[in-house]
Amino acid sequence: MSDRERFRVHVLGRFRLLTGEIPIPIPSRLRRPQELLQALIAFGGIEVSAGVLIDALWPDSEGDAAYHALENALYRLRQLLGARDALRMEGGKVSLNRDQLWVDMWEFEEELQRPHDLAANDIERIGRLRLLYQGHFLQHETEKPWVLKVREELRDGLLRAIRDAACECEHARRWEDAANLYRFGIELDSLNEGLYRGLMLCHQQLGDHSEALQAYRRCRELLTRFLGIPPNAKTQALYHSVRERAACAFVGSGL
Repeated sequence: MSDRERFRVHVLGRFRLLTGEIPIPIPSRLRRPQELLQALIAFGGIEVSAGVLIDALWPDSEGDAAYHALENALYRLRQLLGARDALRMEGGKVSLNRDQLWVDMWEFEEELQRPHDLAANDIERIGRLRLLYQGHFLQHETEKPWVLKVREELRDGLLRAIRDAACECEHARRWEDAANLYRFGIELDSLNEGLYRGLMLCHQQLGDHSEALQAYRRCRELLTRFLGIPPNAKTQALYHSVRERAACAFVGSGL
């Protein structure tokens, strides 16, 4: 956060609004201005169409009533922040002043898009992303469609970064680093079979056959419980391969 930025907004995990390090209390009567701030962040924060905001926050209102509701929420949001220049509305479009607001989601997106050398900085990059990603977008807030869309996009972006970093670790035969990355991915998406296969492969390469089999059992249990399906053919093939190697290792040990 630079010296110019007066406000901090956290939308990854628990929503928080702060001035410097001091939380700004938001009374229940200002719930709508809070939602307006969240929607502005979700839609990029720059030149967000009034129509888009109205559809997101006042889908059942029409015409002048909807537009007046938006104007009222903008006025009350400025009052909440105590800074009129923190946002503006011109030509039917609303913008947040990025010089005055630090938003964890924006920082997260910039880190995702920043060019990087995977071979050298994969673990460090995921560490920075993980520090910013304290939870899913507005995790404890509304389940409206525009929230769910952004939540899925951010989560999928992080999962892609995790998979890319894990693949680089595998190529470098850094199996423990790759396993840790796959575990983090599973924390985000516990029904992602590809992540379980990656974790199983890492344990297999490390000779931890029991851990690989345990990862398979957890995958099978969750898929069956929540989706009503068994692991797919690729996952089952890896499972049988691990079992065969485990049996060979047991025989070879003379036990």
